[in-house]
Amino acid sequence: MKAITLYLVVTGATYFDQLDRFQGWSGTPLTPDGLAASQAVGQQLSTVKFDTAFASDTSRGAQTGRAILSQQAVAPELQLKPALRAPFFGGFEGQEQAAVWSGFATKLGYPTVTAFEIDQTPAELQGLLHDHDSASLAENGDEFWQRYTAGLAQVTAATPDQGQVLVVIDASALQTLIFDITGQVATPQRLAASTITIVDQVDGQRTLRTN
Repeated sequence: MKAITLYLVVTGATYFDQLDRFQGWSGTPLTPDGLAASQAVGQQLSTVKFDTAFASDTSRGAQTGRAILSQQAVAPELQLKPALRAPFFGGFEGQEQAAVWSGFATKLGYPTVTAFEIDQTPAELQGLLHDHDSASLAENGDEFWQRYTAGLAQVTAATPDQGQVLVVIDASALQTLIFDITGQVATPQRLAASTITIVDQVDGQRTLRTN
């Protein structure tokens, strides 16, 4: 039996966040405020001894992870894993999110975008993008989650028993992870840039820590 603690930190705010654009595999840098917030998170976590540290290989993942680890007295090497990328949105990459979701809400007969979003699981949202991607490149929900859980398995294998690991995560990936653990749709506040979510994992079973 192996027990580890995952400190999941949402990537710092990027220019695509500022512009409300889909950013899955797209590489967009952190804004100055996003970088400062990542450094502040690092200061907040400076007393946590991380045994390992991981992020996706996107620019925002690497920037966020390095900013956090720069505040550690002794930091592990940041390992960049393609498997830890956010979902791939295919032809929707870079498009305005509000316009896309509003279009789906209207097409499906919802009175508001909010009513539409709270009625969809993360996998269903990703499935809509997959099914309507004119480029036929977007992952569906199952494809994303299989890939991401394989990345988490790499994290688990590299982290010692009773170890603590930093995982820089995209909001869309965290949304799916929280739904997988709790069966509940995460609030926007929980998914905001530079927020911290702690997950205890014992023998592969994950529990969301109240923090």
